[in-house]
Amino acid sequence: MDFFQAQERARTTSRALVWWFGLCLVAVILAIYLLAVVAKGYAAPPRNGGGVFAWWDLELLGIVAPVVGGIILLGSFYKLMQLSGGGSVVARDLGGRQVDPSTTDLLERRLINVVEEMSIASGLPAPEIWILDEEQGINAFAAGTDPANAVVGITRGCLERLNRDELQGVVAHEFSHILNGDMKLNMRLIGWIFGLVMIAMLGRMLLELLRFNRGSRDSKGGGAVLAVVAAGAALWLVGSIGVFFAKLLQAAVSRQREFLADASAVQFTRNPAGLANALRKVGGFWKNGAIQTSRAAEARHLFFANSQLIKFGFATHPPLDVRIRAIDPDWQGEMLEGAEPEMFDKDPEKSARVSVLAPATAAFALESMGNSTRLDTGVGAAIHRQLADEQVVFHSKNESKALLFGLLLAQDPDCHEKGLELLRQNHGEEMASHADAWHQSLLGKTAAEKIAMVDLSLSWLRKMSREEARDFIEVNRALIAADGHVSLFEFMLEKVIERHVAVGLGLRRVARIRHTSLGALEHETGILVGALAGLSGDVNALTAAEVEYRQHVRRDLPRLPVEACTLEAVATALVEFESATPLVKAQILRLCGLIAMHDGELKDGEVELLRAIAEAIGAPLPPLTRMSAA
Repeated sequence: MDFFQAQERARTTSRALVWWFGLCLVAVILAIYLLAVVAKGYAAPPRNGGGVFAWWDLELLGIVAPVVGGIILLGSFYKLMQLSGGGSVVARDLGGRQVDPSTTDLLERRLINVVEEMSIASGLPAPEIWILDEEQGINAFAAGTDPANAVVGITRGCLERLNRDELQGVVAHEFSHILNGDMKLNMRLIGWIFGLVMIAMLGRMLLELLRFNRGSRDSKGGGAVLAVVAAGAALWLVGSIGVFFAKLLQAAVSRQREFLADASAVQFTRNPAGLANALRKVGGFWKNGAIQTSRAAEARHLFFANSQLIKFGFATHPPLDVRIRAIDPDWQGEMLEGAEPEMFDKDPEKSARVSVLAPATAAFALESMGNSTRLDTGVGAAIHRQLADEQVVFHSKNESKALLFGLLLAQDPDCHEKGLELLRQNHGEEMASHADAWHQSLLGKTAAEKIAMVDLSLSWLRKMSREEARDFIEVNRALIAADGHVSLFEFMLEKVIERHVAVGLGLRRVARIRHTSLGALEHETGILVGALAGLSGDVNALTAAEVEYRQHVRRDLPRLPVEACTLEAVATALVEFESATPLVKAQILRLCGLIAMHDGELKDGEVELLRAIAEAIGAPLPPLTRMSAA
């Protein structure tokens, strides 16, 4: 499975979704128009007494179409604007509670570790983690408009009733939705569904008036109340047409994507039994994956398992037995009860894999640049354990800030002191001392370790206010400029911060797709490959990239002078590539990889620049390492 191809399919589905929504909108308008024609015919029968309804009533259609269409479109627009705030909006609406990253609760600590290992393995920033404390069913979801504002949500039942392997399988399933582009598609679907059910919701709201005005029925205003209630009942019944089409839309989009997410999760974890047993526990537990909150209806397609205990209408997920058998063809049909909370040792991480890492071979890294075979939770667990053994953990927002400031402090004594003075002026002596302590402890760390630490710190940084985030970004830029030279690691770190902090906190929007072919970005491609070729210092570094570029574009790769390929020019080029389709992003990453790996090895500087490019354009790039025998 290729991440970029999956994202391209999700993008195509997203375009098709607009047409499906349009058809549903027209169908709802026509259905309500026909009901209005019948109602009008009974209320004011034809004068000729023929009893024949005038099915074509342009005046009536002119009233129904803008009113019904307006309600649906305004509802969808409102919801989509609300959802632009990211996955936390969905998690909060579902009654979730954000997990404190410094929690000492064993169950929550285990969940954080599993998510962080998955984050490191996938090359994505650690998403916020939310728990639905009131939900006892076994279920989970991923939500967000971009990996920078993504969240992973877990029900209390999922947290308590799954062991570590099963929990890892569920988390891997949700990460695959992020990597495959499903998450953004699912968020858009929530907006469309909200619009389609708006009329039924308005009817339900009017019916609520009956509860609060029971004592008014016999009073002076009782007739008016009953009229409002009657209108509410009519709207609710008519709005059920929209609910029907909303369920149809949910089912049409999500069912096949669950199979893809299951297959991806098995590849990520290398442990089919973990995910299969999680699904068996969903099937064997009497609550299944049921979500009780009334706000779950519009988000049912987001969940790991079907969230309705009793299914009405179109199912948003394939049957459990079909999903389990796709993972385990030899399954005999037995389920696991999952009735008792899962018990584990006081050290829940004792069973985590401890493995040895080695640099990936150039051939493997290139052939699997966007492939799921590159993503191994064992790699994430090994790096995570290594950092934990060295006590590299974060307990606060300020500690995460200090880490990033420490990474940017210059090695040169004069410039180092200049950076510390800058921190003292902006954040005080304590922050400057803390950043310097991080700086000293980070000396000698590899690029892979530093990048993992940055990824793990981002969940804390999203707790900043917008004003605090703006100040943080400005101080980082000042630290980078303090020595008059921008290193590759500084450049990479700046791109990570600017994308994930700025997008995650809503300081800027996710770029819209404007470029659909590599040939449309010829100059920008020349800048990126020129910068990497200049870094390698080998005149032959461009040869393989030139051959592949010619295959994609049918013309020669532009060769720009070295002085034109500055980091400033690279930054400008990356802005354009962020607006490209997933397949174009895959093509430019592979071209860059061909240049970086032309000599059969990856240096730290090349790893940092590749990661900077991937971060800036919004593409996942798992660690360029592999598992090795101890």
